[in-house]
Amino acid sequence: MKSIFTLFLVFLFTISINAQDLSTGYIANDLDQHPMQSMDKPAYLAAAEDQSFPGTLIRRISEANTDGFVAPMYSTIQAWNADETRLILYSNGNHQLLNGVDYSFIRTMDDINPEDLEAVFWHFSNPDILFYIDNNNGNLIEYNVSTQAINVLADLVDLSDCQESITGGNDVQMMSWDSDVISFRCGNTSAFYYRISTQTLVEFDINSLDFNAPMPFPSGNLFYHRGNVYNSSGILERSLNLDVVNEHSCLGRLSNGDDAYFAIAFEEGPDSNCQGTLVAHNATNANCFSVTPTGDYGYPQSGTHISSLAHSNTEGGWIAVSCVGYDQNGVDLLDQELFIAKVNENDADVYRVAHHRSDRDQLGYWGEPHVIISPSGTRLLFGSDWSGSEDGISVDSYVAELPANTLGNSIQVEASVGFDILQNPVNDVLKLQINAADETNGEFAIYDVNGRLVKNEFLDTNQNTIDVSQLQSGLFFIRNSNDKTTTLKFIKI
Repeated sequence: MKSIFTLFLVFLFTISINAQDLSTGYIANDLDQHPMQSMDKPAYLAAAEDQSFPGTLIRRISEANTDGFVAPMYSTIQAWNADETRLILYSNGNHQLLNGVDYSFIRTMDDINPEDLEAVFWHFSNPDILFYIDNNNGNLIEYNVSTQAINVLADLVDLSDCQESITGGNDVQMMSWDSDVISFRCGNTSAFYYRISTQTLVEFDINSLDFNAPMPFPSGNLFYHRGNVYNSSGILERSLNLDVVNEHSCLGRLSNGDDAYFAIAFEEGPDSNCQGTLVAHNATNANCFSVTPTGDYGYPQSGTHISSLAHSNTEGGWIAVSCVGYDQNGVDLLDQELFIAKVNENDADVYRVAHHRSDRDQLGYWGEPHVIISPSGTRLLFGSDWSGSEDGISVDSYVAELPANTLGNSIQVEASVGFDILQNPVNDVLKLQINAADETNGEFAIYDVNGRLVKNEFLDTNQNTIDVSQLQSGLFFIRNSNDKTTTLKFIKI
């Protein structure tokens, strides 16, 4: 029965994934302080609500050993596959394949050998396929995660006549969003892009690569390299208004579909303006603006990473950002925070959604959150060493589930959980399963997406239904008064 329920959730999630307003339950451009509150580290696969940002559930999806890490690959590399049913994490030399819905471990991906741990690219429409450049021979590989079949698409060494190593460079981004174009460099002397559909290779006209290959924008017709935009002929097209090139950036799209470069800018650009924790640059016309103006949000935050990979949300322009901050206390604006933004051509709305509780003081690079937005945008993957008693012990992966996430149920799997939702979405009756072996108090509270209490009900093991016929259609949360760590979600239709 559980497998049928999981399949139903996958189906529900897949059909409603494309156009979702991620702002549901949040305040646009909120400049108030939301101090980080003490919060126990969730148990494996369990979730807890971020009390500073009601409506956001933080779920731990890995179990790292002491002094170890299980973390996202990087903010510029999509962790979920096309339909979000699979997910890749990275741990101590190995890629891990997880179920993208319930986060259960599937297998270690020891049969792939990418030239860089970050250079693993999910296909943007086929959920079974990913791409990588083989570290042994420079072949472009198409890999099927279900059958584990390896298909060689091109010998990039032979095509480019490269006598050095083939690599994506120091600032790896995703392939074009039609999964057709991949870029690479030959040592530090030349750079190319390869178009799979036409089997064509184009060399870029760049004098100094600076150990970076030009990366394709989503369109596959423009390419970014060190503050410059190149066309499909490999020729410089225009330069962006950047004072210092920042590698903590991400290529994506504005809401109108234009290719865009999203980055942090600690200083104004050469043409003035465009300073902030998140700055948007339109790659088609070089226009730029600050999504988080310093006059409102203060000087740009340290340890900022950006993810603009919500490719299946047809609203477009949804960006996720993680900030470590200078004080690392979760008090100052954007300090230790995750936020999302809907970025248009000349304006944007910012929504602060959670604290990530991570820094790099004890565990270095892997202690950074490196947020990744899911294809639908409804979930944010990040790494954290979890401030508090767990600080610095290990780094695990977490998912911030936004109210717009249509999975509906938190899909708890631990025996210690005292209740579960049996059917989701619901019409007039919410059916629960209450674990008689647990000491779960029978009082349940239901909240709307704004955190308002809308219903209280007392249940026992003989009564497991709640009348929700008076509730309006939408997303709701249910919590047991004796279990402060578990909040489940359901959709009233």
